[in-house]
Amino acid sequence: MIVRFERTSPGYMMFAAAIAIVLGLIMLWYPGGTMELMSAAFWVVQVILSIFVLTYTISECIYQYRAGHKGGGLLYLAIGLLVTVLIWLFSVGFVYMLIAIFLIIIGLAEIIGGFQMNVGKYFLIFLGLVNVMIGAIILRYPVALPLLIAWYVLFWGVSRLFFAFELKRMMKG
Repeated sequence: MIVRFERTSPGYMMFAAAIAIVLGLIMLWYPGGTMELMSAAFWVVQVILSIFVLTYTISECIYQYRAGHKGGGLLYLAIGLLVTVLIWLFSVGFVYMLIAIFLIIIGLAEIIGGFQMNVGKYFLIFLGLVNVMIGAIILRYPVALPLLIAWYVLFWGVSRLFFAFELKRMMKG
């Protein structure tokens, strides 16, 4: 799915950009807090995923059991417990790798989307290239992620602000 920025409201984009700029500056000012926040966020994600998986597993197990499929219920329960254990075995490094892959995929999508745009074509292609480069750096040096995220959020905010101004100018003219 390609995002069409021509239909994006420049006002909302400017608002999101301003929040990103403030957040990026805070993250750069207090990088230790960024690391603590990422660790806490990782733990929260693990808890939420575990609750979701176990709730779903138990509901499916009960359904299978009531439908007379005791083997299916036990299979659901075994898979759910295995997934829950795997959630807690994943390290923050694994999550860093997922973030890097996500940035690379998003970057490639922005590059492809940039070639299909009339407004801001080269700017979006540039932003895509930045995403791909940051993703590649994180894959190579995962310990740099908190600092890269801070700079990335700041860069994203500033670049989207300029992009929103360009869209607003193009919509008027």
